[in-house]
Amino acid sequence: MGAAPAWLDELDLRADGPPWLAMGLRRGGEDAWLVADDLRDAERAERRRLLADRWDEVVHLGPGTEAAGEEVRSLVTGWLHDHGLPAPERTGEHPLVEAARAVQEDLCLMVPRTAGPRDAVVRHHLDAAVLCFPSHWRLRDKAGGSALAIHGPVPGYDVELADRVDRYLARLRPDVIGVRRNWSIHDSPALHAPDPPASPPALDPATVGEALWLRSERQTLRALPRSGAVVFTIRVQQCPFSALAERPDVAAALARRLRAQPPALVAMNGVERRVDAVTAWLDAPAPRP
Repeated sequence: MGAAPAWLDELDLRADGPPWLAMGLRRGGEDAWLVADDLRDAERAERRRLLADRWDEVVHLGPGTEAAGEEVRSLVTGWLHDHGLPAPERTGEHPLVEAARAVQEDLCLMVPRTAGPRDAVVRHHLDAAVLCFPSHWRLRDKAGGSALAIHGPVPGYDVELADRVDRYLARLRPDVIGVRRNWSIHDSPALHAPDPPASPPALDPATVGEALWLRSERQTLRALPRSGAVVFTIRVQQCPFSALAERPDVAAALARRLRAQPPALVAMNGVERRVDAVTAWLDAPAPRP
């Protein structure tokens, strides 16, 4: 049984919707913009492997994004220096890739532009990214898309969040760092997890603690002063369900949330057809033989 991580306290598990979706943003400080922990070496090694073996799947570099990428590289360099860590190496790659090699976070650039010559509305689009650790989505399906297009599969996003997210991105100042978390449930601790299981097997409630992983993306947003783009960082953190035996308060909140929210969101969270087994285990998350 793994230890319960501190980030469990940052999860939004309220069960009083609708609405069920929330931006959940809080203001973060420069010191906590990124996270460097004891998984740093292993996660950076996995990123290097994916960049070597699956470049076309995990990297998208749109034209004209080099200047914004250099701004990100400069910010990453400063943060690493302040934390006694080595600066990104100069490899001759796009500066966003150089920056991503040095950190545990995936790095995405949301660039303000119109969708086309007849569209007068400026929206932020995913024009460059190093996304090695996706949570059940593929970069190639989202590259170049607006925030609305990226979140299209999220039930209720267009009604509950789309306009608020667009306004937030447009108004974000370079001196503000927004921080939020999401959560999902996975069958394994694999960091590179672009595809949900096609036909997940049924679960005995007694096996849930060992069979499933609670996965969270710690996301930050900050505007870049020169290019006007927004850098979106994604740090995957996860723990086995068995760790919730140490946090029955979190287990109870997660059970309430899964029971209360619409089936479409339960499916998005990764427990379609398994919700009864999962909530039964969460009702009494004690270690099992």
